[in-house]
Amino acid sequence: MPTTLSRQLFLVWVLVLASCLGIAGLLFAAWHQTGTAQLTHAQRTLATTCAAIVSRYNGASTAAREDSQAGGLADVVVQLVLDEAEGIEGGIWDNRQGFVAYAYPTYQGSGSKTDVPDAERSNLAATAAAALKRGAMADYTRSSERESLLIAACPIDAHRAGWTMTHVATAPGRSSTLFAAGAAVLLALTVTSAAALAAIMRRWSRRLVLIERSLAGSEAIPDLPPTGSPELDRLAQAVVDYATRLAASHQAAAALKAAAHRHERLATLGRMTATVAHEIRNPIATLRLAAENALALQGDAAPAAARSSLTLMLAQVSKLDELVESLLGMVQPVRVRLKVVDVASWAREVVNALGDDATAITLHIDAGVSSWSMDPAQVERACVNLLRNALQHREAGTKIPWAIHIGADRLIMAVSNQGSAISPAVADRLFEPFVTDRVDGNGLGLALVREIVEAHGGTARHERGDAVTSFIVELPWR
Repeated sequence: MPTTLSRQLFLVWVLVLASCLGIAGLLFAAWHQTGTAQLTHAQRTLATTCAAIVSRYNGASTAAREDSQAGGLADVVVQLVLDEAEGIEGGIWDNRQGFVAYAYPTYQGSGSKTDVPDAERSNLAATAAAALKRGAMADYTRSSERESLLIAACPIDAHRAGWTMTHVATAPGRSSTLFAAGAAVLLALTVTSAAALAAIMRRWSRRLVLIERSLAGSEAIPDLPPTGSPELDRLAQAVVDYATRLAASHQAAAALKAAAHRHERLATLGRMTATVAHEIRNPIATLRLAAENALALQGDAAPAAARSSLTLMLAQVSKLDELVESLLGMVQPVRVRLKVVDVASWAREVVNALGDDATAITLHIDAGVSSWSMDPAQVERACVNLLRNALQHREAGTKIPWAIHIGADRLIMAVSNQGSAISPAVADRLFEPFVTDRVDGNGLGLALVREIVEAHGGTARHERGDAVTSFIVELPWR
């Protein structure tokens, strides 16, 4: 079996053509056999009728046959026998007297026919003479394009022979018409089949070439134009879908590769940060202890400049200590210990923990919020970071709304502030470590928020609208 579609269609075309030729041959053979059968039947009928004339004539009495009126007996016998033979004419021929009897009682023309056909006299006499010479039946056949002439002769005695004659159409009108119609139909079917298959192969070839060119000129997702063939269009759409999925998988693979590289880099940085943080905690503790002891020993008697310097040192040491704690919090995995928490009470405790800054925060809790499953300490760290970040970026004199509500089976907390927008350069990477648009910021607070929220299976994002920046945390029920 050919593998290409064009060869398969060509094979089908050859089979159709062979079938049509075979049917035509069978029809012709059937028609030919029908004509032969007609001739055979006519010859048998002639032989039987001729034998009947001989039998009837020889069945008469000897006196009747020897009488001088024997010609009258011949006429009567021929008339009686041929009266039941449709389309057959006949008579008796004598080698001494010639034609002595003739009859054609079934003649379909006007009047009656009583004379031997002049055109066939010689053929009739020759056939009768052959029968007398042979002593057995003799026949004669002459065929033309339209009909066949059949003659049969049978010896009666030594001088006389009976004969019969008929005409058989070579191709009867109705049979010829049916054969011509059948042949025309077969020819039309053959030509139509060949033309249709050729058109199909040509159309498919052109459409396949169109698709091949589109695919050859495409480096990403191909833009395959419709071909008008449903089968090819489905294949083309399947190719486009596959290319789309492949491109998406390549993009996802590239993103995963970049993320893996980033995570590897951050992991290395985290290990280094943890080492550094541990190494500088002891010096920081020593500095704090020394400054505090100096203030305590000197008391109020210490010069104002010394007290100011020591106080500034303690403040900077506190900042370093907070930075170290943040770094250690980032490099250490977040372990979530879930418990069902009364959200309203927990939120008020978080606000109160901010001390003097609590007055700048307005807490809004929907009536439908009651309790939720979360790690209260970890989520508190995340929310405190968001609230402090909002306090640092708000416009002077404005409040910080903290809204808590439930939507789509999630606890949603939004911290908003009115202030300058986040720089576009860092907006897309705001939750990554060390990314910040503040000169004095370390970029660890929001990164810690994301770590805590994702450990709960939630999401953290920021939005900007109407000069208000909002940080939104969503926690699912776990």
